[in-house]
Amino acid sequence: MAELPTKRRRLDADSTLSQDPAGRLRALLRRDGCHVVPGCYDCITAKAIQEAGFDVCFMSGYAVSASRLGMPDVGLCTYSEMLESATNICRCIGDQVCVIGDGDTGYGGLSNLRRTVEGYARSGLAGISIEDQVFPKRCAYAKGVEVVPREEAETRLRAALLARDELRARTGLDLVVVGRTDARRAVTPEGGAEGDAAALEEALCRCEAFERLGADIVYAEGLRSREEMRALHARLRGGTPTMLAQVEGGADGKVLSAAEAGDLGFKLCLFGVTMLNAALCAARRVARQIASGDSHLEVGRELLPFKELYASVGFDEVYAWEARAREPAPSRGGKDDGPSAQDRVGHCLWSIAAKEK
Repeated sequence: MAELPTKRRRLDADSTLSQDPAGRLRALLRRDGCHVVPGCYDCITAKAIQEAGFDVCFMSGYAVSASRLGMPDVGLCTYSEMLESATNICRCIGDQVCVIGDGDTGYGGLSNLRRTVEGYARSGLAGISIEDQVFPKRCAYAKGVEVVPREEAETRLRAALLARDELRARTGLDLVVVGRTDARRAVTPEGGAEGDAAALEEALCRCEAFERLGADIVYAEGLRSREEMRALHARLRGGTPTMLAQVEGGADGKVLSAAEAGDLGFKLCLFGVTMLNAALCAARRVARQIASGDSHLEVGRELLPFKELYASVGFDEVYAWEARAREPAPSRGGKDDGPSAQDRVGHCLWSIAAKEK
């Protein structure tokens, strides 16, 4: 399993918390090593990621669809639903953690993609992933994954980059663009080893094209071995950062640590559904224990103390802010300056009205 950070780390001196989210993510990508990217899907999981000290996380479409709709990631979650989730997550942790948002295919045609890029940037996200599946897309592990022709995939990524660049020129907002291909897992007409080799070659060609077009990060979904991962980095000559996505208990075999992924050339090591898996596992275990009636849950082992739960959702911060809001503003110069200008104007108007009666 990948190493977890034990304490909060500050980004480089050229990337303070006052910088825009994309700027902070770009600074992170310039740092040495491969960085673990846990997946979040709501504000609670986002806060847990922040508290653990991560500098970057990924808003997973799979996890948002599962938690928000209770439905699989087969293109059912809409742009508006994803945008609302992104806005809430960034409101909670966006000033501390760089959040990359799952942008799927852009939720439609090229104009839809432009709207998605702008909406994601305005929500506070640091980055967006854009993939080459057909629309509506589906989870890479689902049956029947299909990708658009390579030329269309290039057009889609080019449009995302153009939309980002125009938005940046117009408003100053920025967004790191992740070019993703699902060609390695896509259904191909050929079978056997020949079809398998063709799928890998197509994925590598698309990654080369994404780098050539200017993607900030390249992401090849479904690489099946260390040899394929090495082949990816041999084909990328421009030094573009890459992301590896992994699922515990999946069909791809052993999960690599961040150090192992880094040795293979990856800059980001994504665990997109780990938090969702853990939450569902815990919820099922707790529900079964409550239903059994044998014993109640033990605080400190299976449950947080209520005081900690109370603080985790933000009550203490709210109370502290309300206390500051109730404090009378200090007078200037340490002495009573008398009524404000607004009060004096109001008194004059009242006096004039009284005389006219």
